[in-house]
Amino acid sequence: MNDSSDHHPDVLWACVEDGFHVGSRVGEFLGYVDRQPDGSYAAFDARAQSIGRFDTLHDATSAVSSSDSAPAQPDDAVDQKDGVVL
Repeated sequence: MNDSSDHHPDVLWACVEDGFHVGSRVGEFLGYVDRQPDGSYAAFDARAQSIGRFDTLHDATSAVSSSDSAPAQPDDAVDQKDGVVL
């Protein structure tokens, strides 16, 4: 399933495995949704922190798309060139 939410047209969702969906925006990882054995959907941000549990896939993907969590960034940016840390 490749699909974008009605509320977040710039978010792309990919079903990478049955019941496991990964979201990205402009190539940047936003988080994921994992279907639980009871049929609910657990949503996680880019840092794998729980956002919550939802009854529908749509609600779970919307929660991840709306999450304020940005992908993890190191405290100090490290410049790299040809695999060597400068």
